[in-house]
Amino acid sequence: MQRLVLITDYLGAFYSTCRSAYPLPTMDVGRLADNFRQAGYEPQVTTYADLDLSADLQGVPVLYTSSEDRGLEYRSWIEDLVLALETSGARTVPSYRFLRAHHNKVMMEALRTQLFPKEAALLRTRSFGTFEELAAVTEWAGSWPKVIKPSEGAGATNVALVDGRNALLKAARRIGRTRDLGGTAREHAKRILRRDRHQPRSLHRQKFIVQEFVPGLSGDFKVLRFGDRFYTLWRRNRPGDFRASGSGIWDFDDTGGADRSALLDYAARISDTLGTPTASLDIGFDGSDFHLIEFQCIHFGTVTAEKSSQYYVKTRGEWHSVPERCDIEAVFCQAIVQHLDR
Repeated sequence: MQRLVLITDYLGAFYSTCRSAYPLPTMDVGRLADNFRQAGYEPQVTTYADLDLSADLQGVPVLYTSSEDRGLEYRSWIEDLVLALETSGARTVPSYRFLRAHHNKVMMEALRTQLFPKEAALLRTRSFGTFEELAAVTEWAGSWPKVIKPSEGAGATNVALVDGRNALLKAARRIGRTRDLGGTAREHAKRILRRDRHQPRSLHRQKFIVQEFVPGLSGDFKVLRFGDRFYTLWRRNRPGDFRASGSGIWDFDDTGGADRSALLDYAARISDTLGTPTASLDIGFDGSDFHLIEFQCIHFGTVTAEKSSQYYVKTRGEWHSVPERCDIEAVFCQAIVQHLDR
C-alpha cells in the first residue's frame, strides 16, 4: 500500500462536517482512514505536535487540516509546519499557498488576480495593510459604492458597503484597528512625550481589501467541488442587505436566473485552474456574467454537499444530476484518490 499522512489539529479534528451528532464539526477520521485503506493507501494519522519533520517524506501525500481560531494564532503555527513539509518534498494537498489563502482574503485576492485575470478585471480589488495607506488614495477607479472586507472572517462578518470616500475611511478605520492595547498605549505615550522626535506608527494595521460592488445581485451561488462531483446551492441576500453569505436563506433548486449548465461550466473552469481536489466557490451572476467572489480549497463548510440530495457530473460533454445523499468521508476520499492517481 502507498503511504499517506493525515494530520489533525490538537482537538483531533480534520476539516469539517455539518453533522450535529458530533461535538466537534469534524469529519470522522476513523472512517476516512478506512476509506483510504480500501482505495489502496495506508494512512498514518498524526497531530501537528507529533509530526516528525526529520522523516523522509519525499513524494509522500500529506493531507492536513486548517484552523479558524480567532486571530489565527494557531493557524500561523500550522502554516509554519505545512510550508516546512512542502519544502522537504512532501506532496501537500492542497499546496501551501491555498492554506495561506484560507480565511485570508488578501492572499485569496492576490491568487485570484494572478490565476484569473479576466475575473479580476470584472471585480477589481485593492488590498491595504494600514488605514494610512488607504487614506493616501485620493482618487478611485470605477464607480461607487464599493465593498470593504476585513481579511479575516467568514459569513460576511464586518463586510460593509460604502457610498463614498468618507464612508470608506470611516469603515477602514474601524476594520483596521490593531488589537494590541499595550502597544497602542505605548504609541500614544510616545506621541505625547516625544512629539518632536517620534515618527508615528500606525494604530490600524489589520489588513483589508476594497472591492468593486456588483449591482443587481439578489444572491450568490455556493458551489462545492469534490473530484468529479459538483454540488450547488443558491443563497439569497439577507433582507434589506447586499450580502448572501450567512443569510441562511438557501435553495438547492433555484438557479437565480442563471443557466445551471453554464454555472457548472464556469465552476469547473475555475476549479480546474485552481488544480485542487476540493474547492468551495462563491459565484455571483449579474444577468450576463458570472463573477468569482471568493474561493477556498481547504477546511470549508460542507452544508452544500451534505444537505443536497444530488450532485452534478459531466459525462460525454453534458451535465447530469445524480441522486445521492452525500457521505462526506467517502466523497472526500474519492476526490483525493482521483487527484493523487492523476
